[in-house]
Amino acid sequence: MNSQPIFPFLRPTEKRDYCVPLDQSARRLQRLASCITAILAVCTCAQSLSAQPGDERVTHTRQEVLALIEEAGTSKPDWWDAVPLEYPETLDLSFPHPPPTTEWNTRLNVGQYMWSIINENPSRFTQGTKFMHFVLKLNEDDPQVVKRCSEQLAHCYHDLLQDWARAAYWKRKLAVKDVALANCYWQLGNKEMAVGILSWIRFDGSRYGGAIKQWADMGELAKALELAEASADFKDWGAAHRAAGDAYRKFARYDEAVESYEKVLAVESRSENNLILQHNQDHARVSIENIRLFETFDLSKIRDGTYRAGTPAYNGELVISATVAQHRITAITVVEHTEKQFYSSLTDMPKKIIRAQDFRNIDATTGATVTADAIRNAVARALQQGRQ
Repeated sequence: MNSQPIFPFLRPTEKRDYCVPLDQSARRLQRLASCITAILAVCTCAQSLSAQPGDERVTHTRQEVLALIEEAGTSKPDWWDAVPLEYPETLDLSFPHPPPTTEWNTRLNVGQYMWSIINENPSRFTQGTKFMHFVLKLNEDDPQVVKRCSEQLAHCYHDLLQDWARAAYWKRKLAVKDVALANCYWQLGNKEMAVGILSWIRFDGSRYGGAIKQWADMGELAKALELAEASADFKDWGAAHRAAGDAYRKFARYDEAVESYEKVLAVESRSENNLILQHNQDHARVSIENIRLFETFDLSKIRDGTYRAGTPAYNGELVISATVAQHRITAITVVEHTEKQFYSSLTDMPKKIIRAQDFRNIDATTGATVTADAIRNAVARALQQGRQ
């Protein structure tokens, strides 16, 4: 791997060239261009690298995957030149950690700016990614800041842009072997490389069973259930049981899915405001209600029309509108939500469902599992209204 930070053409000495004040009209045009570019980047990457139900998965050898990663990681993304480098002049670009004050300040702290301003605004995904490259270049002589910037870039390319090759590049630079890197290898077409990482994970302590989900997404139900069993008693989150239920449901083993979801509902919280357990129990409750919809779904029996339904999501109720014409799903729109860290799920999941013409075997958006699952469940509820 190339040991030097990428994009050396982004010179710190040219900072002022990127931060010239813009009039209001120019800012609006730049933000519109940034939004369009971000959406196109996500769509292009998802269409080319992510397998969907009914699609034939493209496979690559280990050498081909490593070549894809190296080529992408050491070159500019397609959107790069169209996205301005714009950020608050008040940010402390030395990126200290922990922040010097306890007060949350998105105009001073780089990490907080990325969390609240970039992550919550899809139109800024590419802008935030370019900004992190800039901060990295500014601090390339400070190993700790380089590490923080690299972690942010891995997050941006994986969770926000779903640019699997560049996400893998930064994960590999960090020498991190986690579920996200396994997902990158899987999305890039090499299951063996993904298995090589997941096989070392003996316990899933994540909030929503990320490693368990990854095994199921790769078609390995037995591996998913084995890991879920090993992780079942971790904390009072119900995460492993939830992920096991989702795995069973993905493989149309609905009775066993209900049993797993009921185990989530049986978990008793040992602390107040246990939001993780609350989210998992909400998901389990809705999933049990929707099992019948999943079992009996037949698009040919759905009347033409537009249907609307809501379901609990991460931060409150999420409502979708779904349109059916000539027994085909033609549109799905998230019309109401209060989500924040939803990444690309609000556009990603509807596109996946429309592309598959089904909602049952769609993989939840990585990094936004709760929101993505809520969209899928809301679509199931909405289409139920049109049954003939």
